[in-house]
Order: sequence, then C-alpha cells, then structure tokens
Amino acid sequence: MEKQESNFKKFKTKGKTKVIEGSILSPQNAGLRFVLSVNNTLGKTDSPWYKLFDKKWPKVREQAKGWYNTKTGAYKLGAVNIVPTQSDTWVIQMLVQDDKFKTNLPGLEESLKKVSSMAKYEQATVHVPIILTEEIPELSNLISKYLIEEGVSVYFYKEIK
Repeated sequence: MEKQESNFKKFKTKGKTKVIEGSILSPQNAGLRFVLSVNNTLGKTDSPWYKLFDKKWPKVREQAKGWYNTKTGAYKLGAVNIVPTQSDTWVIQMLVQDDKFKTNLPGLEESLKKVSSMAKYEQATVHVPIILTEEIPELSNLISKYLIEEGVSVYFYKEIK
C-alpha cells in the first residue's frame, strides 16, 4: 500500500512558484486569486500587510476587526476568513497568531490545509506578500508542503518602494 501511494505521488503535478517584484495589490495571473494574510487572536490589525492592504482594500482591515468582534466557537487558531475584495481576488485571513503575536505552527498548518483545499476546488492561485514570509520564516516551507506540492501555484510579491 505504501509503495502504491509513493507511485501516485510521482505523477502528481506540483504547483508553480514565482517571485514578482511588484505590488500584491495587483496580483498577476488570470482567474481567481487568493491573497494570504495573517491575523492574531487579539484582533489587532497594525501589521505591515494591513497597512499595505489599506492602500486599495480597506475592507480587509474592517473584516478582520468584524471577525474578531463577532467571534464564535469557530474563532480559534487555524481558522480562516474569506474577504472578497474584487470578483477575482479574495484575501484569505488566517488566524495563526496568539495573544502574544507568536505564530502557532499547528494553527498555521491547519490554515494552509484549508487554503490548499479551497484553492484546488476553486482552481485559484495563491499570492503571498514577502513581508509575511519575513515575519514568519516557517511559512515558506509550509507553503511548499501544503500548497506547491499539492498542485497549487504560488506567487510571492516583493514590494517596490
């Protein structure tokens, strides 16, 4: 059985990855695009990616605050919240930081599994601001494991100043 599974993985198509020097606010590629964002359990939205999103998508911050204010039993580490910003661009807020702003790795893995499942179902690409991977160094490896190896294409954006 294990050998059969190994053979199956051999033929599985991996997602593509690309680093783009440009703004995450204008994600490349056609089709549905998921832009990743990280939230904390305190509902604080003063991180650099929220400042960036405010330039074009102020409702992302509003939705994060609203998600915190109306939290239910589903508001726990590993949860995701979808914020449609345009018809073809959704910001996926991942609740992965605790009240001390420390990243919860099991929660991050759970969130990325959900993102992967949604991206495959919707045939979407995932777009990540590099400021997120700088803030959470483990994110790059987990994106590779849960998205790229599962066939989801991922674009990383290095903002030009």
